[in-house]
Amino acid sequence: MINSLFFLGFGFLISFLTTPWIIRLARIGVGIDRPDESRKTHAEPTPRLGGAPIMLAVSLGLAVILALEPESAMKWFPVLLGSLLMYGLGLWDDLKPLGARIKFAGQVATAVLVYKLGLSIERVNYPGGAWSVELGAWSLPVTVFWLIAVPNIVNLIDGFDGLATGLGVFLAATLGIVGLHNEQLAVAWFAFTMAGALLGFLVFNFPPAKIFLGDGGAYFIGFCIAALSLTSANKGSVAAVLLLTIVALGLPILDTIFAILRRAVRGFPIFHADNEHIHHKLASLGFSKRRVLLAIYGLCVMFSLLGLSVVWSQGRTLPIGFGAIFLLAAGMVRYFHFSRSWTDLLQRVDRLGDERRLVQYALLQAQVLELEVERCREREEFWLVFHQTMHRVGFLATGGDETSISVQLRYSGEDPLVLHAPIGLKINGEDARREWQRIAECFRPAFVKAQAKWSS
Repeated sequence: MINSLFFLGFGFLISFLTTPWIIRLARIGVGIDRPDESRKTHAEPTPRLGGAPIMLAVSLGLAVILALEPESAMKWFPVLLGSLLMYGLGLWDDLKPLGARIKFAGQVATAVLVYKLGLSIERVNYPGGAWSVELGAWSLPVTVFWLIAVPNIVNLIDGFDGLATGLGVFLAATLGIVGLHNEQLAVAWFAFTMAGALLGFLVFNFPPAKIFLGDGGAYFIGFCIAALSLTSANKGSVAAVLLLTIVALGLPILDTIFAILRRAVRGFPIFHADNEHIHHKLASLGFSKRRVLLAIYGLCVMFSLLGLSVVWSQGRTLPIGFGAIFLLAAGMVRYFHFSRSWTDLLQRVDRLGDERRLVQYALLQAQVLELEVERCREREEFWLVFHQTMHRVGFLATGGDETSISVQLRYSGEDPLVLHAPIGLKINGEDARREWQRIAECFRPAFVKAQAKWSS
């Protein structure tokens, strides 16, 4: 226990002392997240390289662990290599956006590499030994899925100050407690180092955040959690510790599932960002950032305790954990995603077909506009094509009366582009604004590309 507290304090100190240096990089314009999209809630440009101090603290902590237990170097090498590669992939995207396909390919390559180095799921068994299944040829795809799913889950929920960081603290501390319970001291030390590093960073990431995790930090946290749960498992089998991780991740897993379904049903790409995650929904109800964050922290603590009970009870409380996740899913459907009445649900389904076709048409037109940026030689030529395209999609030339609403496209703090759209007969004004804002965001890449080309 004393050693675990040492590693907790070690991680906290390294992260707490190095984070201000990363914030200072913002003064020279390195790794800045600008509030240039409607879904972003921060008002000022903010550094987004927060993964660096966390990565440094965890890596140094692992170096101390290897100094104490040099015989375990080969066991920890895949974890260290995979986490650094995953962090590097996210950092690259923070500095220069890579695109969803390139990032996904990089994640798969990293997961396959660490699988070949020995970090794998070979057998699925139930806690207590009730049943066991050898994965055989399925070992590779199951391991790869796990190692890329958790980082992406953490990254998707990282849209709110302190949210992914706090989630990482609870998960790391939970895995640390399990390590102590199973007498896996190195696992516990690694987990508590990570928990301390995240706590040190949370000092600067708590609302109002002075720095963001960025994709690099989110990928690093997610991969470390996924890899640590595999390292904690007994001889490559999915035992209670992995089920614990799934239960503890109940809230972000549900949020990710709903995000994928929401985007697929509407016709958007799965990785198309939006502002309809659970934290956005709570904020839209009028709660402050801190209250939203503390409420979600409370849910995360509850699910972490349920996950720990799975380990302590040898799986007997697993149905309770999954039951709690089911109840949370039902509540999210009821209050945040679909409807509060059958009439509202039927109205939404009635609009869904038209909305999906409009989204698909808008995405195709947006791709053409990006090509038009390269083709057009003059600003005026492009903007003529741009406004013609907006009219074809359904936007109005003018607005300002009770039958229209206005939405905005922002870019790097400049004056936003204001677009006008009709309300329609089957939808109220606020729902119409949200739908047209989603349509407008399809054209943001072309708008940004044009602004950059003709910025002078």
